[in-house]
Parts: sequence; C-alpha cells; structure tokens
Amino acid sequence: MVGNSHNGGVRARDRRPGRTAKATRLVGVLATLGLLAAACGSSSSTSSTASPGVTANSILFGQTVPMSGPAALYGQQALGIQAYFDTINAQGGVNGRKLKLTSLDDQYSPPVALQDTKTLIEQDHVFAIVETNGTATTEASMPIYQQSGIPVVGVGSGASFSYEPLRPFFFNIWPRYTLEGKALGQFATQTIKSSKIGVIYQNDDFGKTLYQGFQNSGATAAVSIPYDPTQTDFSSAVAQLKSAGVDAVIILAIPSPAISIMNAMAAINFHPKILLSQVSITPSSYSAVNSTEINNSYISAFIPPLTTDSTNPQVAAFLSAMQKYEPSIPAASVFAAWGWEAAQTAVAGLKATKGPLTRASFIAGMNTLTNLPILGGTISYSPTDHSGLKTITVLENINGQRVKPTA
Repeated sequence: MVGNSHNGGVRARDRRPGRTAKATRLVGVLATLGLLAAACGSSSSTSSTASPGVTANSILFGQTVPMSGPAALYGQQALGIQAYFDTINAQGGVNGRKLKLTSLDDQYSPPVALQDTKTLIEQDHVFAIVETNGTATTEASMPIYQQSGIPVVGVGSGASFSYEPLRPFFFNIWPRYTLEGKALGQFATQTIKSSKIGVIYQNDDFGKTLYQGFQNSGATAAVSIPYDPTQTDFSSAVAQLKSAGVDAVIILAIPSPAISIMNAMAAINFHPKILLSQVSITPSSYSAVNSTEINNSYISAFIPPLTTDSTNPQVAAFLSAMQKYEPSIPAASVFAAWGWEAAQTAVAGLKATKGPLTRASFIAGMNTLTNLPILGGTISYSPTDHSGLKTITVLENINGQRVKPTA
C-alpha cells in the first residue's frame, strides 16, 4: 500500500500495527521539516556511500517485532521508534540524512523472525537493526547477524545470550533478566513479606533466566511451574498454585499468557499477591484481566512511570512525541517506550560517528557513548562493554497506572 506524499516528495508504505488488519510491514513515514544543524552537528558525509541502507539523504533501519500472535502488543515498539525518528527528522535528520524504518512482523515465531531478518539484510539492505524483539526470536536470527556483522542496537530481551559472549556489533539496552528476577524475589520477600511464593515462568531462555534471577535473590519457590510459549490453558497450573497455598505468585510471562493466568486465578477465586515481569502487560491491556487483582499487583520496570512522572523531561518528550506522531495508541505505552529509547541510542551513535557513515564507523561511534541519558536511565558503551541499563525497580499497578509502590 502506498501512503500519501509528504513534504519533499518522499512516499512511504504505511502498514503500521493497528492501522491495517493484516499488518506485516511498517515503513517509517518521513518528516522533512528543514535543517537544525546545531542539533545534528556538521555533516560527516553528504554523498552517497557504499554502505547498505545509506544514501546522500537517508538512513534505513530495520526491525523484526511481533505485530500478531501472543506478543502482538510488542508491535507498539515500532511506533515508539518511528515517533523518535519523526522527531529527529523534523529537526533535519542526522547530518542532513532523514531516518527511515522498516519493521516486519515476526509473529513471535523464531523461524519467521529468521526469515524476516534475512529479508531485511539481503533484500531491503538496511543499514542497521534497531530494537529487535524477543529472546527466542533474536537467538534464531543471531547467526545471520553474526555473518553480516550488521549493527544491532537494542534487543527486547535481557537473557544471557545477548550479553555473553560480547559481540562487537551487538549493543544491549535492557537490564539483565537475572537483575530483574532478583528484584522481584527481593520485593516479594522483603517488601510485601510473602511467606510462600509460587512462580510460573516461560520454559525458554527468557523465563529460565528470570527464574535464575529470582533464585539469586535468596527467595525460594514453594512451587515453580514452567509453561510452553504457545500454551493457552492455565487452569491446571493455577489450580496447582492455589493448592500449594501460596500467598504471592510471580508471573514471568509475555502478555497473552500473563493475562490468561490472571483470568484463570479469578475464575477459581484465587487471590494471591501478583508480581509480574516488565514484559507482561501494559496499562492499556489491563481491561483484558477479568479481575480486580490488577490493582493489587506489582510489576518490574526500567521505564519510569509514564502517567505519574511527566515532570521528568525524558518522559515529557516521549509523551509529547507519541501524542503528536502516533495518536492511534495510548501515549503512555511502555512497549512504545522500549522502541523510543532504542531509537534514542541509535541516533546518539549516528551523531558520534566520525567520517563517512559505514557500519564499521557507526559501531566505533557507538563505542564512544558515555553516560548517555535515555528514557530508561543512562547508557555507556566501550569496545569491551556493551551491557545495557544497570538498574530496575518494582512499581505498583493502581487504576490502570504504574506508580511507586505503596507497600
């Protein structure tokens, strides 16, 4: 589908999540509202280069992300990236080049993600990957990332594979899942004083790493239940948790299973304290939970509260851009925020690049980023350290908002 013509004659296909029923592809809409040299710095190269995805006036990024399937809400990341790109493009782009995005729907399926990644690199010839999503899907694509050496800025995962071994082309943003699991375990035992904890976790590197972090906290699960990523019926698992007499349940799950688990709890009148991984749900999906327990639940987070922390300049900038460029989804989408901060990091790397823009010079520029402020905190990279954010907190869900806990 060909979208409307924009200023400067640029045309873009618009297949954004939520805008067409069978969206499988998102190509970023370009703004061309003049130049702001002070913000973007002097041009390092304005001529066309041999680097894939780079022309004299544009840079093409790619991404695979679920827009359908059990983790379809994660597709909002693409809109967060696009909102930041639109913001930068309205300032003239980076060194005179406008930023473009191609996002492909991987359905949260590793084989689909692998094929999408091949398409992005071999057919679309993107310059770099920004905020690819998911542990298993990114692991499936790692061989082609490795083979091509394409820069990858941000992955929606804190699993161990994304940190170890260090890969020169791979730049993490999320905190490690072990850190998140530990925070949830400590909160359960030290803050809400749970005496008997149940854990249900996705049976893959994502869930297992989070569960390892929980165990690192010193907490012990009275019962722990792994589930298959494609599982939809959780009645037996929830009955097992209730039978064990737990007073708190830690849910380490993606959105659709997390909602199903909480609804299964409500169906059997099981009302423990609920603690969720930050990948689980966003406030806009709370209505899908058929119980009041959501108001008594807690969720780990590295994105600050978006509805109650608007005095934070990072939050204010994000909300303003989302309202302006992506009004079709709630401005306070945590999932869109993940994409926004990955775009922040990638753009900072572009601005730090010296000489002609190539993948190698971009990686070198990324390695110079020190104490970079982004929405979720502060990022620093070096040739020997590509780890992401180092802190995570636990927030409370109250009336559709994430707030600092009252417990």
